[in-house]
Amino acid sequence: MKLDIKINEYKNNIEALQAVESLEVYRWLISLGEKLNKDPLSEIKRVEKNKVKSCQFDLFVDYENGRFKAWSKAMIAAGYAYVLIDIFNSLPLEEAKKTTLEDFKKIKMDELLTMNRKTGFYEMIEIMIRKLKNVEN
Repeated sequence: MKLDIKINEYKNNIEALQAVESLEVYRWLISLGEKLNKDPLSEIKRVEKNKVKSCQFDLFVDYENGRFKAWSKAMIAAGYAYVLIDIFNSLPLEEAKKTTLEDFKKIKMDELLTMNRKTGFYEMIEIMIRKLKNVEN
């Protein structure tokens, strides 16, 4: 699946929910956070080197068993983590490795997240991009 297709899918969902009511986006993110924690990052991987440090609450991400996984008890952070994991895991490895921070600005998630959440969102992307550099094809 091409990156642009997946990015646009989330961008369109956000825009449709915003058109209804701005709180709908947060409800949607919370529901995604619940989905994320049904198959979370293993507890053994919830360590400092896998932590999104700028996130207000604990948020961890790592490449585990051939794909990204994350965990957070904060449902909005878990929701945007789900979005990022879904995008990265849907791409062929070579395409995922070419992904940049700029690609994710098209979602316009930064327009609806608070400053702390926005910082955590972008830090998580950077962590995931960095971790992909160590993944063998």
